[in-house]
Amino acid sequence: MNNIIEKKLRLDTNNKQKQIYDLYALVDTLQTNLASAVTYLNEEDKQKIISIPSYKWCTNWKQGDEIE
Repeated sequence: MNNIIEKKLRLDTNNKQKQIYDLYALVDTLQTNLASAVTYLNEEDKQKIISIPSYKWCTNWKQGDEIE
């Protein structure tokens, strides 16, 4: 019985880890797209956007920051 529970827990852990890695890839893609989109703005609009705290947080976030 314990062996069955242990296998299920390992499977659940592996599935959660895969979901986390998928989210890391998603965040990386969104950061890249956000940085790319900003390059299309004129300098005045760009400065307005990149000075917003949420923009800074989004573009500076990296894997592992969720642990701190």
